[in-house]
Amino acid sequence: MKVFTDTNYREHGARNLVEYLDKEKGLENRAGEEMSNEEIEAFIEKSEEYEFEREVIISPQNGTDLSDDQFSLYTRQVMSEFCKDRNTATYCYAIHRDTDHPHAQVALTGTKRDLWMDKEDCEQLRERAQEQFHDQHRELTKELSHQFEQTLQHDATHELETESDRDLDHEQESGPEPDQAQVQGPDS
Repeated sequence: MKVFTDTNYREHGARNLVEYLDKEKGLENRAGEEMSNEEIEAFIEKSEEYEFEREVIISPQNGTDLSDDQFSLYTRQVMSEFCKDRNTATYCYAIHRDTDHPHAQVALTGTKRDLWMDKEDCEQLRERAQEQFHDQHRELTKELSHQFEQTLQHDATHELETESDRDLDHEQESGPEPDQAQVQGPDS
């Protein structure tokens, strides 16, 4: 499965980017919670202090198959890994489904040094995203396959029980088969 990533940066605060990201259903913080207006303003102020912001777009091939919760979780995992050794870096993001390709758009802020990405860094981010979304997709597929097998097994068991119940009902309706003693009678 492929994951498309794109990134760019600007040497100014993130107000315009954050306002753009907030267009559909709000921004989420690093914990995956909807950000309050105060949190958004604090993020913007931090970006103005650092005078640097980076935008990252993550668009997995299977984006339409993912719930917003799954998309959010995988995005946070990728970005947390990215920010791990970048002390000033923090981010917020939004999931957008307003195109043919659902995607997460991430706004990062921090020092230029922490947010700087060369070609190798961009490739590592893409690889991390691809691994994360692929691993999660594989786990989801495995879980769905297991659920499907359980459903098939349950349906087969239910069908056998229903068939046994029908046989039992049929026997009760027609009554027991007479044995030889009853057919010949006592005088025979």
